[in-house]
Amino acid sequence: SLWAALFLALGGGLILNLMPCVLPVLSLKALGLAQSGESRQRARKHALTYTVGVLLSMLVLGGIALGLRHAGLALGWGFQLQQPLVLAVLALVMFGLGLSLSGLWQANLALGTRGSALLAGSGARADFFTGVLAVVLATPCTAPFMGAALAYAFTGPMLGALLVFLMLGLGLALPFLLIGFIPAFARLLPKPGAWMETFKQLLAFPLYATAAWLVWVLAKL
Repeated sequence: SLWAALFLALGGGLILNLMPCVLPVLSLKALGLAQSGESRQRARKHALTYTVGVLLSMLVLGGIALGLRHAGLALGWGFQLQQPLVLAVLALVMFGLGLSLSGLWQANLALGTRGSALLAGSGARADFFTGVLAVVLATPCTAPFMGAALAYAFTGPMLGALLVFLMLGLGLALPFLLIGFIPAFARLLPKPGAWMETFKQLLAFPLYATAAWLVWVLAKL
């Protein structure tokens, strides 16, 4: 039923945050929030803007998938990663972000630089596009509960399918929403300190691994 699919989508989106493809993004956002020391109002704004980026991206992804399904194509989760241009741009963005975290920025990575610039800083633009990136990186991953929800989305009524995609996005954004809106969760974040620079450099390696994986997928096409 639709209600069961929505519940499973919420759980699946929540668990997606623990997958290797998404966890570095969430860690970066949580690290930025802990490092900023901003007010609760600003923290809530960051969380909401990130969530809007996630939900709109999921809605666009669902709309494209359903439009192509209506045209008679059989699609599955992560269908856009079959496009070489998408894979190449994502690989450059991931590699550019990794270089930035490692302190080894190279300006000749034009596409990676532009993509990384959208994610830099702590403003609304960075929050929004980090949400977009989280959705893009989540598509090659699957999590428990997602199978039945996506089966409903790709075979059920169009409105119900879009609701499933939105609920999946809400589950994906939920941890950062909790951090932004509930002080008790925010207090679980460690205090700013010198450890953050080391942690930031360590986070570069999952991004390098993601870039390498994307290049491997691109070579297989």
